[in-house]
Amino acid sequence: MKIAMIVQRYGADVVGGAESLCRGVAESLARRGHEIEVLTSCARSYRTWANHYPEGSDRLHGVTVRRFRATQERDVDSFNALSEELFTNADRTGEDEVAWIEAQGPHVRGLVDHLHSAGRDHEFLIFFTYLYYPTVHGIHVAPERSVLVPTAHDEAPFWLETYRAVFELPRALVFNTEAEGALVARRFPGLSCPTTVAGVGINDLDALAAAAQTAPPRTPPAVLYAGRIEEGKGVGELVDWLRRFRTDQSSDLQLWLMGEAAMELPDEPWIDALGYVSEEEKRRRLATATVLAAPSALESFGIVLMEANAAGTPVLANASSSAYVELCRASNGGLFYDGYPEFAESLKLLLSDATLRDTLAASGATYARQTYSWEAVATRYEALLSSL
Repeated sequence: MKIAMIVQRYGADVVGGAESLCRGVAESLARRGHEIEVLTSCARSYRTWANHYPEGSDRLHGVTVRRFRATQERDVDSFNALSEELFTNADRTGEDEVAWIEAQGPHVRGLVDHLHSAGRDHEFLIFFTYLYYPTVHGIHVAPERSVLVPTAHDEAPFWLETYRAVFELPRALVFNTEAEGALVARRFPGLSCPTTVAGVGINDLDALAAAAQTAPPRTPPAVLYAGRIEEGKGVGELVDWLRRFRTDQSSDLQLWLMGEAAMELPDEPWIDALGYVSEEEKRRRLATATVLAAPSALESFGIVLMEANAAGTPVLANASSSAYVELCRASNGGLFYDGYPEFAESLKLLLSDATLRDTLAASGATYARQTYSWEAVATRYEALLSSL
């Protein structure tokens, strides 16, 4: 099959759930002989959409990548103020919603124009994540050949009426978890198009398992967070709760924060902001952490949960995320909490019981290998497209 995949950012150094999913599916399907072209922006940062990569076509791991310049950068402070105004206004209009989506970006009109002129060259157009400009405008081009991978979770934009067309137009929908599918069904009960739950592939399962075998003793104990370091991901609450836990338990527990910092962090010796790290260092930290914390309430999957299990580390996840709860229950790879008392008791249990930690991680690793190898995920995508 000849397939175009549309996503807001793409690259080996781009960190993000939808972006990583798109790249993994693209490379996996390309290895199976399908002709894959990714249409994306020149941006690397999701905060500003500043053009970083050169415009035009390139090849990356067997995939053609065609980049289009964003015609305007996003001012973070202005956009946050616009968001606050929109989501606190009970009388917002459709025009208000459209203006917010335009400001959200990335504004890549050239990508949408390219779809209009060359979209018929592809049997399918697969759009990754519902939220951004390329999907909102691009999905109107050829809805009968469009597949949406919404990566939806219960966030404020998901309830904007303007997104209704994004979910109702496509030929099919692909979800990461059953919980995501149930959320979309509640929001749009009239959907009748084919759907499937394909999940997300986990990179380097063998390397993660090897890191688990060579990990040094875990002293002092460390909680690892991996992902975007921002309030919206629950990092502020995690820091506050761990500070309280350290005091209540007289603990020397450390916090490792791995990823791009988009919030101000306290200057405290027990907090280690690692920033971006190499893949080797990422595996080492996953394997040597005592517990992986997953504090976000708004997720459609949990790649890092499966990665941590594969590296021999159990998970402690926010029960407000239905996707996290689904993964923890299906894999038996971790615990989940609702509120500080459950967080503290669960963390105390995981820190004190090495056998429990190892048992949970081993169970999760088996589940990840059986269910979320990229080959397994690609098979599910391929089956859906073939059925269409």
